[in-house]
Amino acid sequence: MAPLIRRAEAGDVTRLGELHSAVWAELYPDVLSPAILASLDPTTMAELWGRFITRGDDYVQHVAVVGDEIVGFVGVGPGREPGYELGRELYFIYVAPEHRRSAIGKQLLKQADADYLWIAEANRPTQAFYRKQKFYPDSVRRVGALFGAELPEVRMAR
Repeated sequence: MAPLIRRAEAGDVTRLGELHSAVWAELYPDVLSPAILASLDPTTMAELWGRFITRGDDYVQHVAVVGDEIVGFVGVGPGREPGYELGRELYFIYVAPEHRRSAIGKQLLKQADADYLWIAEANRPTQAFYRKQKFYPDSVRRVGALFGAELPEVRMAR
């Protein structure tokens, strides 16, 4: 079944909190401590989503819906990097494990229409996905912080 891609709405925050918490627990156990991951429970993440969707028109989140279930999401907003202030930065994109490799991530990324993103330097599989979508490393690196954990990142741009 093809997903429906639509704007995130207030009624989505509970499911988005559940999904966001679950994918972070799956993807970041080697980056974030168990205590931090436990603190990013579905309720906390739903509260965060409540803030995301009310930030204003410059900040846009979309969801992918299969049947009646949200199975992925993406967020984009104003560029935060010098030289990219007029561009659109991809802030996040995640898809439920059972729906990966089904083109949902590609559809969400297309909907986001981002100009650049930051990705963990060690995350080669996801970098390969972005390359297929015409994002390429632009030689800019940084050590970002993810809830206090250092995270070497590379910027990829179109």
